[in-house]
Amino acid sequence: MRTLVFIPAWNEEASVAEVIGDVREHMPSVDLLVVDDGSIDATAARAREAGAVVASLPFNQGLGAALQTGYLYALRGGYECCAHLDADGQHPASEVSRLIEQVAADRADLVIGSRYREYGGGEGGGRETVDGDDYRPTFSRRIGTSLFRFFLTLATRQRFTDTTSGMRAANRRVMSLFSEHYSPDFAEIESLQLAVRQGLRVEEVPVRMLERAGGHSFLTPLRSAFFIFKGLIVLLVGMFRPRRVEAER
Repeated sequence: MRTLVFIPAWNEEASVAEVIGDVREHMPSVDLLVVDDGSIDATAARAREAGAVVASLPFNQGLGAALQTGYLYALRGGYECCAHLDADGQHPASEVSRLIEQVAADRADLVIGSRYREYGGGEGGGRETVDGDDYRPTFSRRIGTSLFRFFLTLATRQRFTDTTSGMRAANRRVMSLFSEHYSPDFAEIESLQLAVRQGLRVEEVPVRMLERAGGHSFLTPLRSAFFIFKGLIVLLVGMFRPRRVEAER
């Protein structure tokens, strides 16, 4: 299965080359794209030096635009499968490859890597740590995740545990849908709602995530509260949007 892995990146010069190297090590057969979302540092240069193709947006447009660029590139490039992971080092490429395997086996159209789902099928986040490096969410992020989990499950009638995960894999049906419709502000949350409403098969797979390898999160406590509020409004509005007739197979 011809596969593209793309990495949205904004000012991640400290970690992007390491992330690219990790992908090359664990998924040597995939094509690799870095979507530089208007970085003002050397992100694009570091990515090219590491051997990745780079698509540079002219200015910072947000995560949604960067992800949609990746889906468009995958769709127009004729890829059968695509996956994306963050540029900050939180997503091990070995875990991303497991998501791709699920799509390749046609078990789902869109597969989400969940840091809160136990390998036995439960929820939590209390899995065994590996070298003490596993991801530990902040208090505000845990609150936001719990709220989004509740309201997205309510809106879609499908149980989700990690609504904001940026580790995902998808087939061409998803590429076709997301290349046309993708939220600029709440990409992870709204895209799940959209996919379920369009009848796509969305599944979660338990994964291990790490602490950031570089850069810093833009989410302060005040921004987190605002993000949660706007995210809930987005979910409410999304419940009333018309369904698309058919996504491309």
